[in-house]
Amino acid sequence: MPEVYLGDLPLWSDNEARDVMEKLCQKHNVPVDVFTELVAIQRHNQDRSKAFGIYDAISEALSRMD
Repeated sequence: MPEVYLGDLPLWSDNEARDVMEKLCQKHNVPVDVFTELVAIQRHNQDRSKAFGIYDAISEALSRMD
């Protein structure tokens, strides 16, 4: 997947929002890099009429949580 820019989203551009997101990830045992990848996957596919391969990409990201 090509690099997807997330810096314009509040979770990455606002320090307070990012702190809350990081605490929630920690509370629910979700690595921040996995959460970031999931958001990037969604953003990369948001304007496509068919998100071919999205389930494989999501499964691959989630598999890193095991």
